[in-house]
Amino acid sequence: MQLFTSIDYLRIDIANHFGLDKEDWDDRIEWVHANDRQLEALIEQAEEPALYYAAVSAYRKAVQGLPIGHMISLDATSSGLQLLACLTGDRSSAELCNVVNIGHRADAYTKIYREMLDRLGEDAKISRSGTKDAIMTSLYGSTAMPKQVFGEGALLATFFEVMEEKAPAAWDLNQYMLDLWNPDALSHDWVMPDNFHVKVKVMDQVKEVVHFLNEPFDVFHKVNMPMETGRSLCANTTHSLDSMVVREVTRRCDYDVSVVNKLYDLLQDGVVGSTSAQTLTEDDKLVVTLWDHYKNTGYLSARIMGHLNANNIGHVDPAIIWELLNSLPDKPFKVVSIHDCFRVHPNYGNDLRKQYNLQLSMIAKSDILSSLISQLLGKTVKIGKLDPDLWIDILETEYALS
Repeated sequence: MQLFTSIDYLRIDIANHFGLDKEDWDDRIEWVHANDRQLEALIEQAEEPALYYAAVSAYRKAVQGLPIGHMISLDATSSGLQLLACLTGDRSSAELCNVVNIGHRADAYTKIYREMLDRLGEDAKISRSGTKDAIMTSLYGSTAMPKQVFGEGALLATFFEVMEEKAPAAWDLNQYMLDLWNPDALSHDWVMPDNFHVKVKVMDQVKEVVHFLNEPFDVFHKVNMPMETGRSLCANTTHSLDSMVVREVTRRCDYDVSVVNKLYDLLQDGVVGSTSAQTLTEDDKLVVTLWDHYKNTGYLSARIMGHLNANNIGHVDPAIIWELLNSLPDKPFKVVSIHDCFRVHPNYGNDLRKQYNLQLSMIAKSDILSSLISQLLGKTVKIGKLDPDLWIDILETEYALS
């Protein structure tokens, strides 16, 4: 993974807000070098003029050695597809969205769009923006948007063919999730590895006829009631994982130094205390719960750091806690996130990218998919991965955040 200076991250930030976020790192940096004297004059051409101006202003101060409070923005490249690729070990999907390196900054939406044009001809009446809408929604179970974009003829058939070929396991998982729908359920519930409890009520639309001035009117509203079929499971499980990644990146980047130092002391002293079941405190119970999630999924949440102490550390494997602590950044720093966009001070751009890569790698190595499907089915199942070693390559991927 390429590492950059704080000044270069500011250059990348400028280029991103100008509209060059799909270019390779070096090309973005070189564009700023080439336009250094006229950056302010280009503001009206920027895709995000306010953010572009803020980045240029911070850059001007930084090159003079002045302090700045500016945060750079790095976005996940198709985070939903990234997570589906990691869950399934789908290397083909991973190559579409920068989960693994392919030698340049990939763009899944353009790749699918260009593949469709290759098959249909350059005169095909499709657009990248429409293809993007179809991809994003179809990976969450939608058929309405792809039909709206492509109709119901050859264009739609080609879209489905390309998706199944280029993102095979991610696409199949999306279809499989449709079959997991419980027609008798009032809600679909599951628990994430950080013990975040997800409860999604089943809300169906019902119609009532009301009369006003002796005229009947149809009024529609949502009611919590079973539905025969539904398409939301893939979207909701993926979004729940997306939100866990945000929580974990924040926990790992903005950790409490005093908590981490106490854990280092406990581990170095070889403390192996374990509270009896009759005297478990709330901290003890959460440690046991998080450790059970780890044993079930292979994913250990950094949330456990704030609850380990001399009395309950015997419930965990010290070697795994060492591994967790040693994977943290050298210094904590603030992270501001909006969905899959992460903002940090440019001093910490390298650390943020490493932590995001680590999250994707941990998910690819884990059995989180088996856990989610087992909870939805109400019985234990084991889901394999197309490429069980995908997690290794993810650690050094270049553009997962870009």
